[in-house]
Amino acid sequence: MPKKSETQDSRKTQNPRQKTIRGYLSVHAKGFGFVIVKKGTDIFIPVENMLNAMDGDLVLVEIIKKVRGKSPKGKIIQILTLHKQEIIGVYKKGKEGGSVIPSDERYNNPIIIPKDKSGSIPKNGDLVVVIRTKWNEDDHTFLGTIVDTLGKPENKGMDLLMVARNNDLKIPFPNEVTKELSALADFDMQNESKKREDFRSTPCFTIDPESAKDFDDAISLTQLENGRFELGVHIADVSYYVPEKSAIDKEAYERGTSVYFVNNVIPMLPERLSNDLCSLKPHTDRLAYSVIMEIDSRGIVQDYRFRETIIRSAQRFTYEEVEEIIEGKKHAHAKTIHLMVMLSLILRKAREEMGSIDFDISEPAISLDSQGVPYAIRPRERIEANRLIEEFMLVANRIVAHHIATQAIEKPFVYRVHEKPDEQAIRSFFELLERMGLKYQLDKELESDDYRKILDVIENLDYRYFIEKVALRSMSKAYYSTKNEGHFGLAFSAYTHFTSPIRRYPDLVVHRLLKYYTSLEKGKKKLTGSDSAALLAKLESICKHCSQREIRATQAEREFIKLKSMEFLSSKVGESYDGVISGMASFGMFVELSHYAIEGLVHVSELKEDHYEYDKEEYTLTGRNTGKVYRVGDTVKIKIKSVSKEEKRADFILV
Repeated sequence: MPKKSETQDSRKTQNPRQKTIRGYLSVHAKGFGFVIVKKGTDIFIPVENMLNAMDGDLVLVEIIKKVRGKSPKGKIIQILTLHKQEIIGVYKKGKEGGSVIPSDERYNNPIIIPKDKSGSIPKNGDLVVVIRTKWNEDDHTFLGTIVDTLGKPENKGMDLLMVARNNDLKIPFPNEVTKELSALADFDMQNESKKREDFRSTPCFTIDPESAKDFDDAISLTQLENGRFELGVHIADVSYYVPEKSAIDKEAYERGTSVYFVNNVIPMLPERLSNDLCSLKPHTDRLAYSVIMEIDSRGIVQDYRFRETIIRSAQRFTYEEVEEIIEGKKHAHAKTIHLMVMLSLILRKAREEMGSIDFDISEPAISLDSQGVPYAIRPRERIEANRLIEEFMLVANRIVAHHIATQAIEKPFVYRVHEKPDEQAIRSFFELLERMGLKYQLDKELESDDYRKILDVIENLDYRYFIEKVALRSMSKAYYSTKNEGHFGLAFSAYTHFTSPIRRYPDLVVHRLLKYYTSLEKGKKKLTGSDSAALLAKLESICKHCSQREIRATQAEREFIKLKSMEFLSSKVGESYDGVISGMASFGMFVELSHYAIEGLVHVSELKEDHYEYDKEEYTLTGRNTGKVYRVGDTVKIKIKSVSKEEKRADFILV
């Protein structure tokens, strides 16, 4: 960390007309970053202006360019405070000490380990935990101290441990939680049946992935005499077992969400709850919190009610089993399944007419052997059974939010908010479309329906999935908020998360709020001003925390997929594949393999037939002599040159 005098001297050398700003650096996996400032727009930092600063560092930035409607461009001129986050990486032994290559792409420079500060020296290639201790101004490197040695990266389970520690994810539950779990018992049927609506005689079932162990939602459907559908979405009543301020509740809040790693999970709730007491297991009486909706033939919800219920799931279906029934396989519940398909199609059509966007991006499905080694990667199919469940969960979440948002007296609540894309993101996306020969003219202000129309146009084009990914990247990230500002992507005026309290803390909070407001109504009481203000402040804190934990979980899941993707690709070195240019930088182009949906880099030094110049505005590489232009979205053929699992990086060359 720089001394105070060094910081002052550095500032004195700056041109007084050049504005400098302090802020915390957030680094993207591709090397660039943004400096988050307290007031004003965040500052974009290109790769070449990073000064080797790492994610979370407090830095001093010089604004070098301002463009109207875009984030200002900056250059880091000094690292003021090092982020003290533990960093996981591979130790490389050197003549004088060694270095640690971080496994997290946000920390993109080796950390030097001086010989006299390495403590018990790890072996070459060991996975270690390091903390940066000093910024070396002379050669722009970091010095660090190793605080733990984990073992060899190839050891079974090491991948998950590494990603978990990289992202501050807790694996074992604390002793206080274990003690509370031992005291938990199943519910008292005699007592609960007096207070709950009994749905055990109504056929309902769960539909989940084959690997699922916790079942937090069940569905029932009947057709009424008036021709309408009565859809029941029955959600595990986690709030019954997890009271506020209990040790289990505090730990669930800290975790915020379950985190999924291909064939493993770091759960929000202990297995005793998630896989047993709260799980809607087949042929077992379970407590649920249900929303029962009466829906007409146009997909409009005409009536609804919320009830604490007792259910008994008649069947545990996998998506594949339901798909077989949809395609004609005989089953005792086939009639209900086909009725559900009909309703889901009606709901989807109604949603599309509202302008709701339905991205169909194919994610990689990774298959691991018993040792955790990937042996296959294929696009994950989104079949009709998936869509069926999605539609039912969407309508339940929407109705819950609508119920609170439309009441005469405003009540503090947790909404799922998705804002419109910012002007810069919209412009960049439409410029890309135009460069690819798809000119789309906005009639007025951007609406979600515009995205849907674009997706309809590209439905049968070769680069459809690429455009969908770029469209998704152009959009804002959804988050939790006490302010109902609608959901742009779904085109809903109000939306929340109600359907997954086993794996998402906000859903558990929503259940508690609904029960609380229902109890007030039954007692004919009103929320006082002071109580409302206190509750609102509490919910705002929960929303902020859970949004941050969701981001952390997503980063961890993506990091694990990248790690396994690189491990898989390492056996394909020398082979050729088709791909699409998915990104551009001054140092080269990123190419996504069409078959595996894995990204790698073609470094500009590998474009040997010419000297290529990078156009920052057009995101192109152009040959100085030949005029050859490479653009984002171009299809290319590449050969895999090398793969580094440690750096989670694949290097390609053009064929």
